[in-house]
Amino acid sequence: MPDAQFGKGVFLNLFDCHTHLDEYPKEEIPSIMNRAAKVGVTGAIAAGTTLNSSFICVELSESDPRIFAGIGIHPMNIDESIDEDTYQTLRSLAENPRVVTISEVGLDGIAGAPEQRIQEDVFRSHIHIAREFKLSIIFHARDSYPNILTILEQEYAYEVGGAAHYFQGDIKTANRLIELGFFISLARPLLRFPELQEVVKSIPLEYIVLETDAYPQPFKRKRENWTEPRHLAEIANCLAVLKGIEVDTATKQVEENLFRMLGHRGNLIKETLT
Repeated sequence: MPDAQFGKGVFLNLFDCHTHLDEYPKEEIPSIMNRAAKVGVTGAIAAGTTLNSSFICVELSESDPRIFAGIGIHPMNIDESIDEDTYQTLRSLAENPRVVTISEVGLDGIAGAPEQRIQEDVFRSHIHIAREFKLSIIFHARDSYPNILTILEQEYAYEVGGAAHYFQGDIKTANRLIELGFFISLARPLLRFPELQEVVKSIPLEYIVLETDAYPQPFKRKRENWTEPRHLAEIANCLAVLKGIEVDTATKQVEENLFRMLGHRGNLIKETLT
């Protein structure tokens, strides 16, 4: 995969639509965001994976104008359907204007995952909240296609749309997601998987958003190798090469896609980027 070079004077006005910044020590986050800003990544969404982490993501968003929040319970972090207290707590969080999406929610089909019936019930509850507050849904779908597509359609999730987080599927799945009103969210796998690169060549640029899924990676010996929002520039670079266009052209379209995806809650992000 050849590298595309940023044009002279080009500033990449990028926004990371899915991270787990809440998992980093709080004192590290300003440095992480400063490193991102140096390569043109001006902000990020911190996605919750539990009720507690959703609270932390909201707190982060209120303490740093470059960070916005996603709220939700990850399918691997559930053991029962959402009770009324939890549902109302999520609704209360969704009222905060710094919350711009319901995430990270969805389905997981790996061995040892929670019971599918419970996962589906929890996912449907999140979709109901998303529709009530007109929030997009950035969803997790490991080993869960095509079942998750059925639920998105049954629950009218296309009324709010969103994105398929960390997408690595085939073109048929991508096209069905687009038909349902969802964007395709690409992360660092785009840099290394030729089969995904071929799929992305066929996905219209107007339906692509970008993320890093950044989280602490102590299994990597060197701290500088941990994925951070700054790596979004590499992903944008790769996307531009695959599409045969200048990187600033690609990032401008991706920025527009982000605003379309987030709808009315994207206004604060728009102010951050512009």
